[in-house]
Amino acid sequence: MNEIVFTSYNSPIGKMLIASTGKGLCKLDLLVGEKQFINTVSSRFRAKVTRNDEAMQPVIKALERYFEGDPMPSNIALDLRGTPFQKKIWSQLLKIPHGETRSYKQIAMAIGTPTAPRAVGNAVGSNPVAIIVPCHRVLRSDGSLGGFGYGVDIKKKLLRLEALRRPIERHR
Repeated sequence: MNEIVFTSYNSPIGKMLIASTGKGLCKLDLLVGEKQFINTVSSRFRAKVTRNDEAMQPVIKALERYFEGDPMPSNIALDLRGTPFQKKIWSQLLKIPHGETRSYKQIAMAIGTPTAPRAVGNAVGSNPVAIIVPCHRVLRSDGSLGGFGYGVDIKKKLLRLEALRRPIERHR
């Protein structure tokens, strides 16, 4: 049986739970309990899930720097599992520079499917490692925020953090 390690991080936007396979990060979640997170990861990856705070320290350090206003490092190993279309979209999200945004339509055009912004939105919404793969940087064509799995208020905070490049207030 495969083994997945996880840790928790009390970020400025709330408690994060983060899991990694031997290949890289596979899941980041907010607003869920530890037991639910472990069950989700265990069933999704058919693996034993073990807490290992030490092994996850590089990711925690990267997140700490991110919440201080620095860009997320591009060398974080990822183990993203999804359809080929989803993986193509997530790859495009990684190309959006820190502090910038793109529309769902721009993403659709970038992958050669200009008539599929809705499908792009579905793939963006299924991103398993939000923030690391910056789905919060995708907006509607009219510039409005659209949705975000953890709520529009958190999306606003993340966009403001990146635009201002300074720390945001801790979640209360």
